[in-house]
Amino acid sequence: MSHRSGIQPAFNRQAGWFFLFFLVFGCFLPVAAGEGITLRVWIMGGEAELISQLTSRFEKENPGVKIRIQAFSWGGCYEKLVTAFLGGTPPDVCQLGTTMMHDFYAMGALESLEPLFSDGRLSSDDFFPASIETCRYDGQHYGVPWYVDTRLVFYRREYLDRYGMRSFPATWQEFLEFGRRVVADKRAAGLQNSNFASMHGFTFEMFYWQAGGLFSPLSSDKPAFEEEPMLAALEYDRTMRRKGFLGKPNDSGLDYITEFDNGVYEVVVSGPWMASDLKKNAGKLKNAWDLAPLPAGKTRTSFIGGSNLVQFKDSRHKEAGQKLILFLSRPVIQAEWYRISSDLPASRPAMARPELAEDRVMQVFRQQLEDTRLPPPEKEWSIFWDRFYRQYDAFLESNDDAKTFVRLMNDTMAAIVKEKEAAQSPATGNFYWLALSVFPLLLVSVYVVNGFKSHSGQTVQQAFAATSLRKAAWFLGPALLILLIFRLLPLCVAFAASLTDLGAASITDPARAKFIALSNFHQLYHDQIFWKSVRNTLIYLCVGVPANLLFALTLALVVNRFKGWKRNLLAMGFFLPSVVTTVASAVTWRWLYCQQSPLNDLVNWLGFGPINWLNDADLALPALIVFSIWRSYGLSMIILLAGLELINRDLYEAVRIDGGTYRHELRHVTLPGLRRTLFALVVGSIVANIQFFLEPYVLTGGGPKDATMSLLLFSYNRAFGSFQLGYASSVIVVLFAFFLLFNLWQQSIRRKLS
Repeated sequence: MSHRSGIQPAFNRQAGWFFLFFLVFGCFLPVAAGEGITLRVWIMGGEAELISQLTSRFEKENPGVKIRIQAFSWGGCYEKLVTAFLGGTPPDVCQLGTTMMHDFYAMGALESLEPLFSDGRLSSDDFFPASIETCRYDGQHYGVPWYVDTRLVFYRREYLDRYGMRSFPATWQEFLEFGRRVVADKRAAGLQNSNFASMHGFTFEMFYWQAGGLFSPLSSDKPAFEEEPMLAALEYDRTMRRKGFLGKPNDSGLDYITEFDNGVYEVVVSGPWMASDLKKNAGKLKNAWDLAPLPAGKTRTSFIGGSNLVQFKDSRHKEAGQKLILFLSRPVIQAEWYRISSDLPASRPAMARPELAEDRVMQVFRQQLEDTRLPPPEKEWSIFWDRFYRQYDAFLESNDDAKTFVRLMNDTMAAIVKEKEAAQSPATGNFYWLALSVFPLLLVSVYVVNGFKSHSGQTVQQAFAATSLRKAAWFLGPALLILLIFRLLPLCVAFAASLTDLGAASITDPARAKFIALSNFHQLYHDQIFWKSVRNTLIYLCVGVPANLLFALTLALVVNRFKGWKRNLLAMGFFLPSVVTTVASAVTWRWLYCQQSPLNDLVNWLGFGPINWLNDADLALPALIVFSIWRSYGLSMIILLAGLELINRDLYEAVRIDGGTYRHELRHVTLPGLRRTLFALVVGSIVANIQFFLEPYVLTGGGPKDATMSLLLFSYNRAFGSFQLGYASSVIVVLFAFFLLFNLWQQSIRRKLS
């Protein structure tokens, strides 16, 4: 027995050393053996699910290289890419939308791929002119076009055949005449929806180019728009709207392919994804369709889009990543990618390959791609477009003079350029870091002085000397540290940034931003969209909070009258909407608000006709408020039920003995007993509703006509839409000031209630 007990510890020690040896050896084995590398590749949208069919071939050609695909949605990829770049953890190869290229170049994030072109491995002439321009900055290539898209016309052949037309109208005048005849025939046939066309984005820019216009270089002395082309573009668009040609996609609640096939629209201006969807549904479609280049004014110019392949300066495996970029740029691979994904090849030689040369869809797109442009990428244009489109729709629906509108838009752009030129103040430098340090110290000092004073009048020094406080500090320390890092520090960054013009060019080094003092707040004061977002937020608050509490209180009183399993079942059922995530429930309600939903079926039955809830500027915000109440009443009801349990039952009995009714119980016992609970719910609801973001972000995007724009969505759009980080931060500072005052008010009320 003793012999075995002596052997066992020795065996355990030897086994331990043996395991440790192989653990250490195993850590260094891949390096010593020269095992390959893993390329991190970030792909957006549906392409991420398909690209593995190509990357497996690349791995066979390059033994030792493994590719790991990370998928992202187009909706959230911008923020994730910025975060990865700032955190020093970007991918080795990344898909980047053409409209994102300038922002990441301005940040200094992209690695130059000029060596691929200078040594002859790639040629600019192999790509469409507008597509390769999205990759070129300061004479160098910072990306390689992967696939392209543009807008052209998809049309049903029904009316062309009826009118004996051999081809789709080639000019603006022919297009307007064709639309007039179609709309007249649809109305004569008594069709409920007599729209002629649906257009998907960038309409004004395309019309302006087609009228012969070019966007002038930024200058406060030279108009951004040429008057004659802009007047022609405005008149063309306004004519189509006045004649009732245009409708919005999915107005009927059906998917856009079904709308197209059913004749909701005869013409759709769209991209290659529509061609792919039409091909997939060919067996289900009742009507023949075809496609054609855009009708021409002076030109047929369309918008260029698509994606480029890029590397970041901090990418780890640049050589292997460039091999992958070259592989995906081969004409044969580009043609294969079109077969797999229906994405249009960016390579001209790929489009000329035999398997694509006879493809009708491919050749029409190729014809249009030879005449495409990209809107100017500068930040000032992003700011301008945001202001332009908010006034553009109102202008088209009015009888305002077009020349006056052109002058107004040129003056608007000139003012934006002057703002840029006026910001030639010195760089923020150390002031940024000073503001970042002083602000948190000020906040901490205020909280320390107010927080450590006890009700007995102890001084701060006496409070620190208390043994109980020292013990509590050890437990509170970790939580306070988390609050400092994730709450206080971002607030301090926002405060410092609000005093600067922080943007894409200075995001990596905020000290390079220009110090502009209170200019952001001055601009905010004169920003109509900001005040509209304040108005929407206050309406959302003043209507949503009382309605939510009233509904929750009514349900709580009803549920409280039941006992046992009935009470529990009802409470659980009413609470369920609060369990569903906001995004999932928002998607469901978006369907509920569409024109083919059961809600509109009920409205039709009542004789009011279908209502386009989310596209009506007068109904969109009330629709969001109803959704918010449905999503949040359950939690409020559960809290009120808990508050009802705390009320002394003897008080109810006393009211009944005195001959009181249920109304007397409610007025003199229930509501006074719920006073503190209701106040806590009011405070929580105000804090939650003043920050409402997901509801308009998912359901309406802030539209229509900014009718659902909230403060946080306004700030988000400025930060990630036009990359005005300093301006967006000023909104956060304003919200902080509001919450600071609100906190002081609620503390005062809470003391009175106590």
